Amino acid sequence: MSTPIIIEGGITIETGITIGSGSGGGTPGVNNVVGYTEMPPPVVAGIALSDTTATVNGSVGFTINNDADTGVAIQALSVSNQVFFSTYGVGVKTVTWGPGSTVASSSVNLIQNSGSLLVMFILGQSGPATYNYPFTF
Repeated sequence: MSTPIIIEGGITIETGITIGSGSGGGTPGVNNVVGYTEMPPPVVAGIALSDTTATVNGSVGFTINNDADTGVAIQALSVSNQVFFSTYGVGVKTVTWGPGSTVASSSVNLIQNSGSLLVMFILGQSGPATYNYPFTF
């Protein structure tokens, strides 16, 4: 049972307020939306992220500090995403990043797309950038 919330006059909603999950990108693990568990945890700089100086922000996302080393390996795609990506191909694609990311979307060079594995390089990064889950292709 949930308790109703009553909003009365005089309430102002400012910027930065999110209602719901805030992702707006669908359900992680389903049809082109990649979530934290598909990286898979624990995400490690120098392994899932080619930047050995990257900062891993737990289940929220990661910060790539070296803009010349932007490789990301997604190593455990869900069955649903494996089906979606089976016909997606490789090459330059667009990814929309989760809430709180430094940029809303980026071009990526998807260089490997095979079974449960995607490997991509984020293009055009300039300076440190934070990328949060979920990623929508």
